[in-house]
Amino acid sequence: MQVRLTTPSELSQEETAAWSRFQEQSPEFDSPYFRPEFSRAVADIRDDVEVAILTEGGSPAGFFPFQRSSAHHARPVGGRLSDYQGVIGRPNLEFDATELIRACDLNVLDFDHMLSSQTPFTKYHRFTDRSPYLDLSSGFEVYRSSLRLSARNSMRHTLRLSRKLSREIAPIRCEFFSTDTEAFDNLLNWKSEQYRTTKITDVFAFPWTKALLRRIWEEQTPSFQGVLSVLYTGDRAVACHFGMRSGKVLHWWFPAYDREFSRYAPGRVLLTMAAQQCNAYGIEKIDMGRGVATYKSLVMSGTTEVAVGSVDLRPVARCLRNGWRQTRAWIRNSPLYTPARIPGRIIHRISEWVQFQ
Repeated sequence: MQVRLTTPSELSQEETAAWSRFQEQSPEFDSPYFRPEFSRAVADIRDDVEVAILTEGGSPAGFFPFQRSSAHHARPVGGRLSDYQGVIGRPNLEFDATELIRACDLNVLDFDHMLSSQTPFTKYHRFTDRSPYLDLSSGFEVYRSSLRLSARNSMRHTLRLSRKLSREIAPIRCEFFSTDTEAFDNLLNWKSEQYRTTKITDVFAFPWTKALLRRIWEEQTPSFQGVLSVLYTGDRAVACHFGMRSGKVLHWWFPAYDREFSRYAPGRVLLTMAAQQCNAYGIEKIDMGRGVATYKSLVMSGTTEVAVGSVDLRPVARCLRNGWRQTRAWIRNSPLYTPARIPGRIIHRISEWVQFQ
């Protein structure tokens, strides 16, 4: 196995075709995050994106895109915006994670949505989590009937709210592939407001993140699309979602809604109406991203396991990092946790801010 470093813009047509072929051959790579177009879009906005090409016998066998955040430290392409990570390779590709990182001239690779099926990284996992999805392969009604009772009841409630919204405000409609630039701007503003209200780092406080979404929205090909979906009541947008589509998969990425209409749960209404339209556009799966929040648990058909961890080739730094994690876990389970929460939050916010730079 040989490894060569390049950038997305320097990939040859043959290499890009091989990457696309590997992505399309394996169901585990069905997410749009594994498309070469996603890495290329990030590289158009940022200058720190690289691609390691794994070759066997002179031919590409796999591709590993990453962002070099410092001389020898890497994070996934898109940083904290990346919901799936891994080496995109031919079926049954074998590689050593340590040797791969070393061949990329790296000491550290941090990851937070690594496919658990990528066994070369297993020993570097700190913990695993689930990424829920909606299985729409047999149509919306089959999907709906397959949900557990509490989820079906929740779905009926959402449909009642949609009818109430139509009745009390104005008839509603869902535009699956919207080109409404005003709705797109509303989405960014609503999402920023949500982040501030919930005291989460505002993703869109960083110019590159907005630029990336706009760049992805420009990409409209059969293999990769930026998708803006909008729920209207009359002519007014009350909920929006921006995501990415690759083949039969839509990744549900940035949903937001107008708080004035919160009593109608417009975000849930939009997801339900979008799911009803998916088959008409050849979409069989909506991936919701890591974390089983309450609303995700009520719509999911199943989950994909992803991992959080780090490949660190520096023995001393690795020991210090592990020691800090153990100390933090001890504090959380001790009487010190409550007084330590405020400075802990400050440190977390600073860390989050750095991650988005």
